[in-house]
Amino acid sequence: MKAFLSFAVVSSTLLLLTACASTGTAYEKAPMQHESVVTDNTYVATVEYIAKQRGTRVMWVNPPKKRIVEPVATTQ
Repeated sequence: MKAFLSFAVVSSTLLLLTACASTGTAYEKAPMQHESVVTDNTYVATVEYIAKQRGTRVMWVNPPKKRIVEPVATTQ
């Protein structure tokens, strides 16, 4: 009985810790002033092309993003 109780406590603790560790998107770095975040269309097209060849379909829940650094000023 003591072993079962210990196992239950350790298991529930590990489950709670993994649930807390999976909230990585809540702490995403916000884009800087001269950056924009856009969908990585090249990667999306590549994955969808490979999936189509294999006879599957991709449904993007969170499409991949990439940061684009915009120039602050242009020099001539």
